[in-house]
Amino acid sequence: MTSNEGAQRSITGDPKRDEMISALREIIRDRGDEAWNVAWQKKITPWDSGDVQPPLKDLATSPLGKTIIDDIFCADEATHTTPRALVPGCGKGYDAAFLASLGLKTWGIDLSPLAIEAASSWVATVPEFNKEDSTLAKNVSYHALDFFKFEVPSEKFSLIYDYTFFCAIPPELREPWGARMSEILRPGGYLITLVYPIDGPRTGGPPYSLTVELVEEMLTKSDKNAWEKVLDEVPLSHSEGHHGRERMVVWKRLNSSAKL
Repeated sequence: MTSNEGAQRSITGDPKRDEMISALREIIRDRGDEAWNVAWQKKITPWDSGDVQPPLKDLATSPLGKTIIDDIFCADEATHTTPRALVPGCGKGYDAAFLASLGLKTWGIDLSPLAIEAASSWVATVPEFNKEDSTLAKNVSYHALDFFKFEVPSEKFSLIYDYTFFCAIPPELREPWGARMSEILRPGGYLITLVYPIDGPRTGGPPYSLTVELVEEMLTKSDKNAWEKVLDEVPLSHSEGHHGRERMVVWKRLNSSAKL
């Protein structure tokens, strides 16, 4: 979408956020691989809501969420491995810190070193993560890494959370995204996708308009038997401007004979 098209049709319904998204798209067009760092440098971060996403909080306290966490800990205890979580495109790190508070050793990763600096600075202001002998501080770490290339821990991850990462990557990276998820999430682990924005057939991005069907297609391209959908629902609570534009979908990684 060009700046002209963005001006003609609202992206979010909020003129200020629309303006930031248009500015972000121009940076991405002009700066290539440096774009996300430039966006952080210029404080053009329209995805930053300032807090954990409400649907993630709701899921964690729901019966299904508690079952998922129990399942992860039981499986990892049986294999004597550390339950690990990953948040790609973590931004300022709110969601990664929240998953760490559930007891998971969590990596927040981002392509932008400035995003990682912002995340590390933010978490240093959170009292729960800075108490003496706090286990929470040991549970979360932030790393400037490329999701598609970083070296995966030998135990792999037990839980991955994707929100505003899949919608930000170029369409040509969607299939590699699905293959990478199959590669780095252990069998029996869970992928939580807060599918957003669901804006119908509009063009342009990021953020690109998504559907649950698109996410499922990309996950199953490398192995159609590798994933089981265990939840697909409209969240009851939302960040501002998200109502009617997102679904919480949880996938379980199955054992598969396919080569990944």
